[in-house]
Amino acid sequence: MKLKACLAGACLLVASGAQAQQYSSGSPFVYSQPEFYVGLNYAQLSLDAEDDFFEESADWNTIGVNLGVQPSPYLAFEGRYGKGVGSDEHFDGAVETKLKHYFGVYALPQIPIQDFMSVYGLLGWTKAKAEASVASARWKGSESEDDFSYGVGVRFLDKSRPGGVAFFAEYAQLINRSDYDINGLMVGLSWHF
Repeated sequence: MKLKACLAGACLLVASGAQAQQYSSGSPFVYSQPEFYVGLNYAQLSLDAEDDFFEESADWNTIGVNLGVQPSPYLAFEGRYGKGVGSDEHFDGAVETKLKHYFGVYALPQIPIQDFMSVYGLLGWTKAKAEASVASARWKGSESEDDFSYGVGVRFLDKSRPGGVAFFAEYAQLINRSDYDINGLMVGLSWHF
């Protein structure tokens, strides 16, 4: 009798384990375990000043990495780090600005649309450091700011099997102050495992 109970229990464990290993047999909304991912991204960020004196926006290119975990099809958590590439010139080259780096942590609530696509929101916190210099005066200064961030994006990833490579594109408001804001477009690839 005890042997039959043990065998029945073992069969149930094996059956539940086999079912848990099924990733999404017919449904993109079933995860057997959290999915981790690492990615590379490129962003075009803009600093838009509210001051009429400046009357220019600074445009910066960045490259970065993102690390994330997706415990369910409806939510992911992500950390990002990006570094500025190049600089932007203002007032006929008299002033040069560049984004040194940024980093942030975000929650990404998402809605799966099809087996291969999901739309997501971005909510979190970003800290950025920018630098300005005036060559003629031999002056250089930098400033760091952090703020609540939000955005919206779309991710393309085949959910019919585990893992794979995803493409994503998003728009985000990273920093919003009374006298300026930093926002931009980002595209990238992420490897899920």
